[in-house]
Amino acid sequence: MPDHPKKHHFVPQLLLRRFADPAERLIVHRVMAQKQYQASVTNVGHRNFGHTLYRPGRAPDHTTLEAAMSQIEGDAMAAIRTLDAARSRALRGDACEALAWLLALQWQRSRFLMYVVAREVDTESQGQQASQEEMQTSLLGLLDSYVISPWTMRHEDVCPKERWNYLVSLLASMHWSCYRPRAGGLLVGDNVVCFSGYVGSDPPSLPPGVYDHGVGAGLHECKRITVPLGDSLALLICRDPDEARRLDTAVLNRFTVFNSREFVAHSPGWAAAHPRLAHELSTWPEIQHMIAPAFLQDYGISGVM
Repeated sequence: MPDHPKKHHFVPQLLLRRFADPAERLIVHRVMAQKQYQASVTNVGHRNFGHTLYRPGRAPDHTTLEAAMSQIEGDAMAAIRTLDAARSRALRGDACEALAWLLALQWQRSRFLMYVVAREVDTESQGQQASQEEMQTSLLGLLDSYVISPWTMRHEDVCPKERWNYLVSLLASMHWSCYRPRAGGLLVGDNVVCFSGYVGSDPPSLPPGVYDHGVGAGLHECKRITVPLGDSLALLICRDPDEARRLDTAVLNRFTVFNSREFVAHSPGWAAAHPRLAHELSTWPEIQHMIAPAFLQDYGISGVM
């Protein structure tokens, strides 16, 4: 038996468990297939050997990136447990830092983002396509350069640019708060970094509702970022400090569905416990299914990284 798991999760299992039932079961809604099924946490949000590095003349490296990412996830989960215990809307600076690095990791290892970049590289390669293993190794090298290495050196006395990450820096300038629905009801998706709204200086080029799907607005133009961290906890990261008071569970779930590229999920008992939210969930995937083909670029149809 191999001494390393083949299922490499791009959505942390520690996070998925916070939405599952005690038996670690989830009901998974596929975005484009328009179907749902029950699955265990271990079988959701992963690729077989999706974080493996393939280098010429060497055995595949299945563990280096997995170990490094586990450390970032571990720091973030410690911060989440602190938030669970604190029960306040405010966050301390150390919790913000740990969670900001998790969000940077989630953004960079998004399989949809990797797919889009790989597709662009293939288009520019003039027919000289790299193998999937070569492409994966190259894209994971960017993750190492932009997230893992800066995270490792963030407290070291090195050149500032070597411990800098664009998304972490942006998030530090925004207003953070916790959202805690008393009855729970929050959903999780394959993309937990949910962008919505538009506050750019130029007139919006798309209908306003499209920006809630996490497209059209750059990092400096989105209005807010919402992050589901559990059935009863979410991060609200907003440009307007009063924005957080205008959001509720239904709105956050809508952002989660609209930012999903593969799936959204909840516990098996979620629909019975939250009939109004379940009714709304019956319509949002249909909207996503209509809008998503405009930006998914055949993701999940002609191939998935």
